[in-house]
Formats: sequence, C-alpha cells, structure tokens
Amino acid sequence: MSGLLIFYGLMAVIPGLILLLMGVLGTDTDVDADFDVDADVDLDVDAGDLGGPGALSLKLTLLFLVGFGASGYVSSYLQWPLHHVLWGLAGGGLAWFLGYQLLKLLYEQQSTSQVKLRSFVGKQGRVVVPIPKDGGTGEVEATNEETGQSTYFNARASDPQTEYEKGQFVTIKSVTGKTAVVE
Repeated sequence: MSGLLIFYGLMAVIPGLILLLMGVLGTDTDVDADFDVDADVDLDVDAGDLGGPGALSLKLTLLFLVGFGASGYVSSYLQWPLHHVLWGLAGGGLAWFLGYQLLKLLYEQQSTSQVKLRSFVGKQGRVVVPIPKDGGTGEVEATNEETGQSTYFNARASDPQTEYEKGQFVTIKSVTGKTAVVE
C-alpha cells in the first residue's frame, strides 16, 4: 500500500473516530451562552438569529477531513484522471455542506422556555396578592395568550391611591425588572 493511500486513509479514519466518540460520549464542543438580565434597567436582547452551527466548528471541520480523506483515498486507489487533492477538496466540501445543513436543521428545531417580560405589557393579569394603596406592592399572575407563557409579577398600582383586591383583573402597563405597573 502506498504512502498516499495510508495518508488519506488515516485522514478519513481518525477524524471519523473522533466524531463517533463525540456522538457516543455526548460531548459538545460548541459554546452556548444564555444571559438573563433582570434589574431596574431592563435589557431585552433577542439572540434568536445568532444561534446555529459555526462554519468552522469542530464537528464541521472533522466532517470536512473525513470527506477529504475518503475522496482522496478513493480517487488515488482508482487512479481517477483528476488530481487526488481536487477530489479530496470536492469530497470534503460536500461532507462539510451536508453536515452544515443537518446541524442547521437541528438548531432550528430547538426552542426556548425563556419568558420575555415585555411581552406581557398590555396583557390582562389577575391579582393573587392584594395591592395596597400608597405605592405598596402585591402580586399579579399574567398569561400571554400568544405564547402560552404564564408568570407572576410583583405589582404596584400606576395610581398610588388605588387599591386592588385579590381576584381582581388588571392591565399591565409596564414591566421594570420583575415588577409590573398595573391599572
């Protein structure tokens, strides 16, 4: 067996074994960061379009190497007329493209349970802990019918002289941190 065939064979087998181990052991080399900021200044960043596979992620690089090695091996072994490196690049590019499309599809299937507090502004809520006069706080339960998400807010009246009893329905005017202003 020629050195070229051994080179291409190892280039296909070693990254393939690494990918197999990553799949079996459940290792994930991609970084996923999630930030939730609740403070007096409400920062609401939608990072939905930023998620997905990175073009140079470890998984896709290993897939490229597997495709490169396998295509280079086959073209060298069968002595195809085009140079073996070009076949390797074409096979690696095809493996990378197919892997990218598969990972992109899998990333699109993910969902989030993150509750965006601003989505409750203008929605109706039910008082679960009475809201006293003079700017005191109570608690309101609200459900966003569009998303089906429900959450509890500390609540205070927009007019400090108004008081709300348990079970009364209110409208959320604004949300700051985890406190809703209602009327």
